Amino acid sequence: MAIVTRTDVIRAIIEGNAPMSLAEIVTTEINEWVGSERYRGMQAADEYYGNRSDVQRKKKTIENVKRSNTKLEHSIFRKLVDQKTNYLLSKKFSIASDSETYAAAINEIFDDGARRIVKAWGRSAIKSGIGWLHPSPSDGKLKFRGIPGLRAIPFWRDEEHTILDALIIFYKQDVYVGREQKKITRAEFWSATGVEYFVRTEDNGQFKIDYEKGVREDHLTLNGKPYNWERPPFVALKYNEDEWSLLRFVKELIDDVNWQTSVTADTLRDISLFIYVLRGYGGEDLATFISKLQSTLAIDVSAEGGVEKLTANVDIGAVTALLAQHRRDIYDYARSVDTQDPNLGNASGQALKFRYADLDMDANDLEQEMLAAFEVLKIYIDGYLQATGKGDFTKDTFTVTFNRDIIVNELDAITMCRDSSGVISKKTIIDNHPWVTNVDAEMVQMDKERGGVDPYPRHPVA
Repeated sequence: MAIVTRTDVIRAIIEGNAPMSLAEIVTTEINEWVGSERYRGMQAADEYYGNRSDVQRKKKTIENVKRSNTKLEHSIFRKLVDQKTNYLLSKKFSIASDSETYAAAINEIFDDGARRIVKAWGRSAIKSGIGWLHPSPSDGKLKFRGIPGLRAIPFWRDEEHTILDALIIFYKQDVYVGREQKKITRAEFWSATGVEYFVRTEDNGQFKIDYEKGVREDHLTLNGKPYNWERPPFVALKYNEDEWSLLRFVKELIDDVNWQTSVTADTLRDISLFIYVLRGYGGEDLATFISKLQSTLAIDVSAEGGVEKLTANVDIGAVTALLAQHRRDIYDYARSVDTQDPNLGNASGQALKFRYADLDMDANDLEQEMLAAFEVLKIYIDGYLQATGKGDFTKDTFTVTFNRDIIVNELDAITMCRDSSGVISKKTIIDNHPWVTNVDAEMVQMDKERGGVDPYPRHPVA
């Protein structure tokens, strides 16, 4: 029997001579994906981001015993993901081109709504290892839709995962059949020839053609005319070249923080629950002993007997030291900044750069991935602009500049602005001033207040 790869199957589907029906392929791929280790890793990332970790599986050592079972969660992973996302993407990224017409058209596409989706795209990549962006026209404009990595199964043509042949998207949906509510799974198979829809009514059942959604559609329709891209219209953004989630590097440390604090909390809560060691007790059973103790505050023992009380001892200092080390390790291995560091607030500009070095390095990697993703996205932007008669910009280029949300020492920054007068332009100086949020508005206001006098006069050169 001939051996075929997944890529061979996809090409056969496109050419119409696949050995399996497309519904069978979709069923097999989704079943294998939801049973894979990578899928479970993405599921865990979603749970940890939602502040639900493995500590929720913590159980009492002995059932039916009056003991605490505390499950303390610390939203560490959410803080790490949001810190990286906001560091690179909280400020508006700039888009420029030598063609003013092209730059204006692109900036019109990337309005506030689109930029918010791009930010969520970055967060999805950090959290899950990979995130997807789907460009699609709507209401006379090119818009974008984010697809979680958990719900997307790519078919890559190359080992480097740069050329996408096809993509399966699947999601659950609540529907009503008569008066009964049911949960179904819908799937979409996107290839170079369009998109085909499938549905199944049972978790492990066979997918069938979804006639309600439509058997097959083209990628998009503009002015009543159908279009298909040369590739499926989805752009992948990877957190790293291996597509690993940030959680992979810190999960065990986060688990132990939650476990240690929960177990310590159990001990402190139960410290009033004593264990009695009885010698020469003359009662009938332990239940009788507890009953007499509570009612009479006395214990009947033999002449040689006695009672000892055992209590739990908690070395809070050791636990605190361990948690402090875990915290340092988490921020170290996650390449992040611990904002609770007491020395951070008074750090000089150079010291801040040093403390932010790891976060900056991680942002550099993600920025390179985003720039590569924007190169792929350009194909769909140019195609849309050309199809809608706004111009052929396929030979033009644009650049994306990410304006990082860098924490600076304000005194150092202001001093540098003053010292840069005469070396760089006024606009650049004002743009880098820590108190300025709108450069053009600030320059207009300064001219008004100074009566047109240069706010940063050039220093004479000795």
